[in-house]
Amino acid sequence: MAVESSTRCPQCGTSNPPQAQFCMQCGTLLQGTGAAERRVVTVLFADLVGSTRLTKQLDPEPMRTLIARFFAAMREEIARYGGTIEKFIGDAVMAVFGMPAAHEDDPERALRAALAMQRRMVSLNADLETDLHLRIAIATGEVVADLLAAAAGQFMVTGEVVNFAARLQTQAPPDGIVMDERTCEATRHAIAYEMLPLVESAEFGARPRFRVIGLTNKPPTRRLQAEMIGRDEEMQFLQALYRRVVEGRHPHLVTVIAAAGIGKTRLVEEFLQRLTHHDPPPHVLRGRCPAYGEGLTYWPLLEMLKQECDITDYDPVPVAGQKLHDAVLRVCEPVLGRDESEMVADDLATMAGTEIPRDYNTLWKTRLARLKTLAEGRPVAVRDPSVGSETRHSSEVVLHALRGFLYARARNEPLVLVFEDLHWAEQSLLELLERLTARGGEAPLLILCLARPDLLERYPTWGMRGREHTALTLSPLSPAHSSRLITGALRGAVLPADVRDAVLARAEGNPFFLGEIISRLIDEGSLVHEGGKWKWVSQSLDIRIPDTIQALLLSRLDLLSPLEKRVIQDASVVGRTFWPGAISAIDSLAPGETAAALTRLTERDLVEERPASSLAGEPEFAFNHALIREVAYSTLPKAARSDHHRRLATWLQERAVDHGEEFLEILAHHREHAWRYRFETGERADDLARDAIDALRRAASRATALGTLPEARRLYERALTIVRSAGLHADATLYAELLTDHSDVVKWMSAPATVFASTETVLQLAQHIGRDDLLARAWLNRAFAEYDKNNLQTAESALYNARELFERLADRQGEAEAYELLGIITHSLRGRLSKAQTAYRKALQLYEAMGEGKGAARTTAFLGRALLDAGELAQAKSLLLNALGLARTHHERISEARSLIALAIVEHLAGDPIACVSNFTGAIAIWQQLGDGVGEAYTHRHLGMHLLRRGKVDEAEREIQTARQLLHEHGTVEDSPFLLRSLAEIYLARGDLARAAEYAERAVTTLEAAEDEVPQATHRVTLGRVRAAQGRAEEAETLFTQGLEILAGQNQEYRFDLAVSLLKYGEALQLMQSPRRAQEVLQQARSLFAQIGASNFVREADAKLELVRA
Repeated sequence: MAVESSTRCPQCGTSNPPQAQFCMQCGTLLQGTGAAERRVVTVLFADLVGSTRLTKQLDPEPMRTLIARFFAAMREEIARYGGTIEKFIGDAVMAVFGMPAAHEDDPERALRAALAMQRRMVSLNADLETDLHLRIAIATGEVVADLLAAAAGQFMVTGEVVNFAARLQTQAPPDGIVMDERTCEATRHAIAYEMLPLVESAEFGARPRFRVIGLTNKPPTRRLQAEMIGRDEEMQFLQALYRRVVEGRHPHLVTVIAAAGIGKTRLVEEFLQRLTHHDPPPHVLRGRCPAYGEGLTYWPLLEMLKQECDITDYDPVPVAGQKLHDAVLRVCEPVLGRDESEMVADDLATMAGTEIPRDYNTLWKTRLARLKTLAEGRPVAVRDPSVGSETRHSSEVVLHALRGFLYARARNEPLVLVFEDLHWAEQSLLELLERLTARGGEAPLLILCLARPDLLERYPTWGMRGREHTALTLSPLSPAHSSRLITGALRGAVLPADVRDAVLARAEGNPFFLGEIISRLIDEGSLVHEGGKWKWVSQSLDIRIPDTIQALLLSRLDLLSPLEKRVIQDASVVGRTFWPGAISAIDSLAPGETAAALTRLTERDLVEERPASSLAGEPEFAFNHALIREVAYSTLPKAARSDHHRRLATWLQERAVDHGEEFLEILAHHREHAWRYRFETGERADDLARDAIDALRRAASRATALGTLPEARRLYERALTIVRSAGLHADATLYAELLTDHSDVVKWMSAPATVFASTETVLQLAQHIGRDDLLARAWLNRAFAEYDKNNLQTAESALYNARELFERLADRQGEAEAYELLGIITHSLRGRLSKAQTAYRKALQLYEAMGEGKGAARTTAFLGRALLDAGELAQAKSLLLNALGLARTHHERISEARSLIALAIVEHLAGDPIACVSNFTGAIAIWQQLGDGVGEAYTHRHLGMHLLRRGKVDEAEREIQTARQLLHEHGTVEDSPFLLRSLAEIYLARGDLARAAEYAERAVTTLEAAEDEVPQATHRVTLGRVRAAQGRAEEAETLFTQGLEILAGQNQEYRFDLAVSLLKYGEALQLMQSPRRAQEVLQQARSLFAQIGASNFVREADAKLELVRA
């Protein structure tokens, strides 16, 4: 049985039914939302010109009578068009349109009233035998209105628009009407006007002004939208696409694009309903991108996981984690095996907040991933991942885990994923969805995304990563379809023909407008259902479409009772989806009051109850359209918004105690808004500021842990904005900690200037407050920034400062990170491998002492590759095998792939092609599972060069072209100098000297500005080999001399690069008719290969020596 609540009158105490707006006993306004409300209104100011002169001529009594008649006449005209007198000031009138109830065309009503007032003034002058004139100004904008004062006859409307309208009135000519730009924009279809010259004022600047000329019969021009009926072609397309996905067993991404209210959701709902009759029917999972966006990166994916795993927010973390683990293993183990399924379960648990990773571990993984790009060698932005700092991006982990889980789920049953409101999605989620389907795969997976057109404004390249994407755009409805929609909405009942035609004419094919207009007509009593028929009882058929959806929805909200309006405003604070318990907590309402109001709001078709709730023990409701929520929210004063967000955050925090970190970003949103709106009212609100900063920092830390660095950066920057706005930067500890956290993220995002500025401040503050830990992190971040700007020596200096501080603090984790970074930097400098090895060994020692397996796996792989580059094959192989074991033990997939690549190179040098190709193939499989196209691309390049050495030129070219395509798909530089050099060698082997020269020249040119000497040397040697083949001996000699001098000066490091270059030089000398020199050089190359243990290349050198001797 529904609980019937009542509203108590604040004046006489009488209990009134919830629908009552005024007290049934004394008539007092029953205000449920507080004394004030924000809204957009149109303000009219009218001043009587000539009254001062007349006052000198008339006795006060007749003058008073004249003014009274003037006010009465103006009141009549204003009331005729729905306006309300705010106040009379001397001989001036101020009226408001849009209070206490909004109309969809308030700006136009105000203008029509102004024209009527001017006409009435003419008749007044004739009746009173006077010569008085009016100056009128109209402006539209947001105000705060005191509704309790309105009940007493005074609106107490305040806002800048009131002052601007008053100032505008002084600029109007007698008998003239002047309006502001916002009013002009809303009424340009109905009013003829001309723009006036700009007038500068100290208060308002030079704002556009327009003089009203008169009414015009020009029809309104509106940008129309549409919805569900009339979608046969779209439905057939989606069904055909579904059949193709099922029969072809490959994934596809579809984006349904339409403006708000056009019918995206209805189309997909109908499509899913029809799929239930297909053979086979799909399994459907749904998720929604929250309207407040930042930081809630993977929210729709979490909703899908909860649906699949039967998890509710009531489940404690261990229970939720067990449900997820069991569900993932049930789905994945038959497809991926036990070990891989366990890793997928662990990674999904981390994303879902049922398992919290160690912060330093995840931070370091993302740091190394970024450093990979920097360490490739200037000016290119990519590098061989087997060489340097490739590591396991948390976002890549999410992609790998989701790919494994979803593809396994779709293996035996088609899977449809529905992402609603994708226009609010973070970039990380968009990229993840593209990459889920970009590489294809054998699984009947259909991803349906619903988005407004502004998605393409924010991300113009959405869907372009792969071929398996379709965009489906919905258009407005035809008149016939609109008429059918009306009939369907009224459950088959027929509207009177003239009413139907009027509604159709006003809606112009927008289905949301159609539904809202009909609902409004029913709510206001103009359309009544009697005897199975709809009857029009209003005196007028003047059904007007609003200039904006906001105006229409606000006019509906003003028809609610005080309690209903209070509840819908409270719900708007929660979001698109909300729960009765949250509303009661926000506004201290009794559960019965909330339930009764929600029942009425559901009947009014403003909200709906969902069949299932994501919050255990709470019914779940949702606004029928996001814009209803936005309009309701916009009416709340800022002080009320602040209080509501604060109370909601407290309620959510209490509910989230046993539910992991899932609510962190939502809590941050509400804490931040609680501070912001209080601050905007002029209060300092230090307590709210600190709560918001703390919540934002925790949310940012989680975003960093998940690898969504852009979101983490924005969260930290929002926290810094609060610190600076609230004057909390005087708290040196808080400010330094926050700047350091921010730098930890930003240093990976090619923003060295930001890192320089932050670390400069932290270096000063940390010394002042005695925080050596912050000082150490600042130096480490400064090292990254210096390296990003190619200031390599300065970077090393900063890094050593950081290392010394970490050692002094006995911060072994920080010390290990510093040594690991030192190794990567010195390794990347090419020619300082001994220093790199020393740094790697020190980092490895620290990681092993801490029992930090992932760090040990990474560093062992780095060290093994450094020894390989130094030509120490036996030691390198031993370490790389150890690194491979560690990586597999600790599920460090990137290190596993990196170790396999290096081991493949070892086998290539030793002459074991089967083992070599097997290791390369294993690495490629890992990159594909992780969705790492860059790592996969460079593995294909290495494999291609191995095949080229074996004489398989066509296969080699296919591998190189695959690498180029992968880099293109992932938005990375596709023609790095390494790929260009590979193509040059392929075309050289084919005898296509023109193309070989083209690619070799481009490779050398690309590296001219780089500090890394070794790649410059090897690329010049390749170009020299091409020049020799072209018969350009002098150029060839110069290039070989330059390259070999660089390689010979590397302190016996990079011996293999030197040996290969000597081998090419020997070939070139033979072409240049210098057999004796060729034999000498080839013998040098053979000796180096023998010292290294590269038996495969020893055999190749022997073969070339035989040719020379012959």
